[in-house]
Amino acid sequence: MLIEEFFDLVRDTPGVRRPLNDEQKAAIASPNLPGTMIVAGPGSGKTTVLVLRAIRMILLDGMAPEAIVITTFTIKAAKEIRSRLVEWGTALIDAVREGPFDMDAAQEEHLRVVDINRVVTGTLDSICQEAISADRRPDEAPFTVLDPYAARVMLQRRALSQVWNGASEELKAYVAPFTLMGEPARTRSQVSEVLVGMIDRFVHDDVDMRAYAAGPAAGQRVVGEIAARYREFLDENSMVDFATLERRLLDRIEEGRVPAMLEGVEAVMVDEYQDTNRLQESIYFALARQTGAGLTVVGDDDQSLYRFRGATIELFRAFLDRFENAVGEQPTGPLYLTANYRSSPEIVGFYNRYIVNDPEFVPGRINPPKPLIQSQQASEQWPVMGMFRQTKEELAADLAGFLDQVFVGGGFSDVDGNLPSPLRGARERGALGDVAFLGFSVKEQKVWMADSSLAFPGHLRTALADRGLAMYNPAGRPLREIPELRRLLGMSLLAICPDAPRPFEGEYAASIFAKRCLEEWVAEAQNMLETPPPDVYGKSLLGELDRWQRFVRDGSGPLRSGSDWPFLDVIYGFLPFFPFFEDDPEGQVYLEAISRAAAQMASFSGYRGRLLRDEPHRTRSRDSILRDVFVAIAEDMIQVDEEIMPQVPRDRLPIMTIHQAKGLEFPLVVVDVGAGFSRNSPKNAFRRFPQDPSSVAMMEDHLAPYTPDLGPLRLQRTGLERSFEDLIRLHYVAFSRAEAALLLVGTNAMLKGKTPVRSVATWHRMDETWPWRPEQGRPPSIVTPADIAMI
Repeated sequence: MLIEEFFDLVRDTPGVRRPLNDEQKAAIASPNLPGTMIVAGPGSGKTTVLVLRAIRMILLDGMAPEAIVITTFTIKAAKEIRSRLVEWGTALIDAVREGPFDMDAAQEEHLRVVDINRVVTGTLDSICQEAISADRRPDEAPFTVLDPYAARVMLQRRALSQVWNGASEELKAYVAPFTLMGEPARTRSQVSEVLVGMIDRFVHDDVDMRAYAAGPAAGQRVVGEIAARYREFLDENSMVDFATLERRLLDRIEEGRVPAMLEGVEAVMVDEYQDTNRLQESIYFALARQTGAGLTVVGDDDQSLYRFRGATIELFRAFLDRFENAVGEQPTGPLYLTANYRSSPEIVGFYNRYIVNDPEFVPGRINPPKPLIQSQQASEQWPVMGMFRQTKEELAADLAGFLDQVFVGGGFSDVDGNLPSPLRGARERGALGDVAFLGFSVKEQKVWMADSSLAFPGHLRTALADRGLAMYNPAGRPLREIPELRRLLGMSLLAICPDAPRPFEGEYAASIFAKRCLEEWVAEAQNMLETPPPDVYGKSLLGELDRWQRFVRDGSGPLRSGSDWPFLDVIYGFLPFFPFFEDDPEGQVYLEAISRAAAQMASFSGYRGRLLRDEPHRTRSRDSILRDVFVAIAEDMIQVDEEIMPQVPRDRLPIMTIHQAKGLEFPLVVVDVGAGFSRNSPKNAFRRFPQDPSSVAMMEDHLAPYTPDLGPLRLQRTGLERSFEDLIRLHYVAFSRAEAALLLVGTNAMLKGKTPVRSVATWHRMDETWPWRPEQGRPPSIVTPADIAMI
């Protein structure tokens, strides 16, 4: 089969039917060896290209599916690629088997036995874990992979606590520049939060730890000691975090011990390569050297978002030279994908102009920059819209009213006539799930100031509820603040602490605040017991509580037959009386979070998350659960995992950070460009118009002398320039998620007054010039941005 026949097959086969443009064809047809670099703009079909490139290698090149590895940045992206591989691959293989194609006996046999399911897909972490686990030698102990919560607990208990009494003030001062607000850490927990990211970065960046620990900054020696203690403890107990897992795979490959799962690999394809870190790049290059596999990377320098996780955009920009230096051959590329199949011409034109708005950003892009994105959609005739109001409360009310009109009423028509026709959701199919509200943060309460007032998403939740509408924002509130979860936790506390709240005076509680939280949860559970819910399956809430309390008090009652019980059994015993956790999508995410935390105790707790019957272990095991689950929730150490939801509920407005929305698309996107900004406050400058390098850029600068390969690449741009670039890319990604309509929301202070609030989201440039500034002599009070229609 010729490549043009393959393209015709893709276009004509039922179940696929993908007409390809010339750019996509070139990317699919590019040789596997030695490598290929593809720069894919938003909505340009990079997933289509990756999937069809893999199928092409199987059908035309005779490659075995198991010889192809595709890595993705998220679990969700891996599922999408696998789904398309199976659907399209099966259809195309069947079409070739049944079609009039000349094949020799070997080709016919290949197609007869080929199994598209054997293509290896997943995140690099998941592939590392599977490859190493399956290749374990008899003398190697099995290992446990810690999730971020468990890793932080291990760092705090087994390393930080060993040096805390003698070096706490030194550590607090040392990590201050690397906190979000650049303020000194006040507690051990805050220090550990910074150190978890820093110690991961030591591994990701391949930091010379001996040189680092001998560095001039106060605290470096102590942090070096903490990192060494932490890694040593993990090694001794056969535990790994995700950074260590990747490092183990790299070491094996470089030693010539390529795991059997990867030994026969012939093609490696990497999605979202712009967010690759130095360690991951080393894995890909080592795999190419050791196995002779071709390496295809797909990414977009303008959509790099994860510098805070160690991602290094400079690796993507310099890929061609770095690959040649590492592998010894010149790869193909860059090949560009610029035809956008997602967004209207109005939206594409808006973010095309945005990405070139600041001349200072140009040196931070691939050189030469990718061509402008070209929309392939028909015009919707709707301009990019802006909704700016005096206060965030007024803005929340008007935005809720706008969404109500679009999806419940007869459609939205603005009074100024900026929209050619009413904006409405299709009555049969349209729902709030067609919208995404994107912002820098999804927190519903302020988290960077010393108050607990509502942030804009909190006001929006209230405004939507006033109209009978709901939103989906499971990460918006700390778990400790969810009413249903507070009662479930309180009931579980009453079960294992019958004399509550007296036992909360123990040393396991890390703070007065945590103890107060536990007491509040118990009080709410006791209020619930005054009017208990109906019996479920013949069981009463009081009966369930009694059987656990009897076991904890003296080992009696129905549970006495067991010498110990998993704490998860306590939680699940009460669940029938809390239908919220089964029926509500947010409830399901909350339940998964506390279940995961309780299950992770088995990897680091002395009692492995179990409640023992006999003293003294009964009290000690209970205290372990209090410390590792309840106090951890009270101190906000346990986070939700929204990836467990396959899709956003259709009847709710999804609230997402821009990072969460990466790779997604929605008919209507609302972008928060400044709903919480009323003045040019230094407190929030890092979120809109940095005055100093971000905490992430400062950490990169600090570690640059100890990363001789990576440091010079990053320092080509100053820390302040990199901080601006990160915000520009962040909002470029946000603007490019919209298909038909894009709405920017903020306060009037963003646009009006003698000194409007500066923000890169509203096109302010590093030199403080602003293309939206009114013409000379025009009253500032009536300024309308040139690129958006106000509603």
